Amino acid sequence: MAEGQEPYAGQYPVEHLIREAQPPKLRSKTWSQSFVSFLESCLTKDPSERGSAEELLQHPFIKELPPKKIIRAEIEEHLRALQNRPAKKGEGIHYI
Repeated sequence: MAEGQEPYAGQYPVEHLIREAQPPKLRSKTWSQSFVSFLESCLTKDPSERGSAEELLQHPFIKELPPKKIIRAEIEEHLRALQNRPAKKGEGIHYI
């Protein structure tokens, strides 16, 4: 402010939140401990404490995954189910 603008003025608010806030945690208790551990490893803020890509690929959650063709079939089945159900107002499938 002393220099004429607020801190982080040129950045989107979410950028500041990502840097300053604690990483998000899963709210539901339905996730496997392996998945929770993997996600926490990925979202560790300090790069020196966060696993490398090679280390994360060795994580039990990744190592225990079923073959790609099974995962693909499950995703396709889920997408078909979403496309066939009646849409609620303001809702839709968003592809990344």
